[in-house]
Amino acid sequence: MNAVKGTYRLLFEDMRWWLLLFSAITLGLAVIFIAIGVIFEVSFSASLFGPIYGAICTIACIGIVYSFPVLIGLGSTRKQFLKSYYFIASIMVICFITVLNIIYFIMHTLNQLGVHKLSFFHPGMFYSMNYHILAYVWIDLMVGFLLLGLSAFLTVSWKRLGTRNFLIIFFTFNLLITILINIINITSLLEWVFELNVIYTFTIVGFIGFCLLICTFPMMKHAPLVMKARNA
Repeated sequence: MNAVKGTYRLLFEDMRWWLLLFSAITLGLAVIFIAIGVIFEVSFSASLFGPIYGAICTIACIGIVYSFPVLIGLGSTRKQFLKSYYFIASIMVICFITVLNIIYFIMHTLNQLGVHKLSFFHPGMFYSMNYHILAYVWIDLMVGFLLLGLSAFLTVSWKRLGTRNFLIIFFTFNLLITILINIINITSLLEWVFELNVIYTFTIVGFIGFCLLICTFPMMKHAPLVMKARNA
């Protein structure tokens, strides 16, 4: 197996493990929620996207922190690693969101058949409170790519800057955002944004995620194999 195929294969195997793990967790939660609803004959709103969204953030970070030094040590180049990482991670986001929405579709179908009375939270509710599978899948996918890009960008920034410098910049940025939120009526701003066109808004959100992901390329071209010193 050459370095190129080996890089793709190892990244795929690492990320596939997380896909199976978090898909099983999400499915288990869905079964538990339905069981509670059926056994106790109660209706409540459930949330299933937490484990899947967390898994997307996890594969973004794990690929940079752990897979990167291993694959470079095995003969891959930084350029080849990044190309493989972008491709496999994007495929995994699609797989994660597909699994999540298959579970949502099953829950919705069982609800329509009267098996349970549960409802579920979903970012697609900004678009419509009624279930629209294509719109819901697209919105979920865009959120997934935002999480991937943002997680990768933050991880690479941490890797390049070191813990101390990263935390200084991170908390300064958060402070500025907090001040901005207090100055501007953020609720009215969000309502205005989503009233424009929810699908377009989430598409832009996904595009921002892609841009953040691509921004890691020049940052990682000369990145060290290990994190900078904790006090750097």
